[in-house]
Amino acid sequence: MKRTSSIILEAAHSFRVTSLPNGRVKIELEDVETKDLEPTEPSTCYDKAGVARRLGVGKRSIDNYIRQPRNPLPYSISMGRARFLESDVIEWIKAGQSTAAKRVKARLG
Repeated sequence: MKRTSSIILEAAHSFRVTSLPNGRVKIELEDVETKDLEPTEPSTCYDKAGVARRLGVGKRSIDNYIRQPRNPLPYSISMGRARFLESDVIEWIKAGQSTAAKRVKARLG
């Protein structure tokens, strides 16, 4: 009795599947043109303690900043914890639309 199995392949680009002897399969992905891709620079990501150190405030202040009704400190949740991208924190400070951002901006100079 011959055993069969199925595989579902999904790819953003083209690929070629070739059947080989002994029931093996060869999958070849086409080259991706990198000229169309934008270069991405790694951004520093902070946890709550890290962003508090970066801004020179306590962790409780960070809790207050993210709960502000107007211009809260931007963050995302990863593995159940708040994470802060440095680029988002800098933009938040530059915008200075809340008193917290203005205080941090004055403190950092």
